[in-house]
Amino acid sequence: MDEINVRLHQHRCWLSQADGLTAQELDYIDEDLASDSLNGLDNVADSLGMLATYYGIRGEVAISDGEASGWEQVSRSMMYRYWALMLKAKAFTKTSFLQGIQTVPNLTNQLSIAGCLLAGLIVADRRDLAASVADVLAGMLTVKGAVDSGYLEQRRFEPFMLWLYSVYSQGPALPEIKSTDLGIYQSVIDEWTNGKGLAHALEGLCHYHLSKAEDNGGPWDPEFKYAPFDLLPLEVHAIFRVRQQLGLTVPAISSPLLSAKTAALENLVIISDQLAVRVEAAYERFFGLST
Repeated sequence: MDEINVRLHQHRCWLSQADGLTAQELDYIDEDLASDSLNGLDNVADSLGMLATYYGIRGEVAISDGEASGWEQVSRSMMYRYWALMLKAKAFTKTSFLQGIQTVPNLTNQLSIAGCLLAGLIVADRRDLAASVADVLAGMLTVKGAVDSGYLEQRRFEPFMLWLYSVYSQGPALPEIKSTDLGIYQSVIDEWTNGKGLAHALEGLCHYHLSKAEDNGGPWDPEFKYAPFDLLPLEVHAIFRVRQQLGLTVPAISSPLLSAKTAALENLVIISDQLAVRVEAAYERFFGLST
């Protein structure tokens, strides 16, 4: 619990210094959307990421204070992260052929966000958005150059989320996942039909989540460093959701991350606001397709 309180204190301090951030980023978005260019849309994705962090932090703090309105902020954060990811992914596919000629950013920095976002969309049962994110995540794992190879070789959480999505969607899992050791997440798969063993595995996941919720430097890139994914163990709740969907028991586990306040995920309703609608329209207009 101490780690959670420290993180919440950091969030409150950050919010106290964030006056004007939303207005500034919205101004940037207006300017970049008006440019009707690939570079402009890439900038829009960056601004959406900043807004997603702001609303994710604001939502987590509100939820910890017992305010149900915090879930609306978390939902907004996730929708902004969704469109930021879609824009980054499409920009990469449109420019990846330029690699070797000029520097083109790949999707390495989006990998963990995609995994966390997929978990949240499974929890919210937004199958349409989850399918789009799963497609992007699968591409990150299989398309050469999409993610730095040395970085990708070390990752375990993101491939696991594709396995969980395959169970959720009742579709096939990537062949690459079946031959991959998923580390601590492998125990969830191995103990899927063993209630007691699964409970122990899930408690391990909660402990791991809390240990990877902040970037303190060092070689490892923490999976859950971005709000609202740092204090909401959405991957654990996604496992609960999938098991409920399949009519399987949900093990009772103990973790400070699973408080009554943060477990009220029926309030996680992900819908588009006016900004998301504008970004979606720009996406479809520029790329000539929908997600």
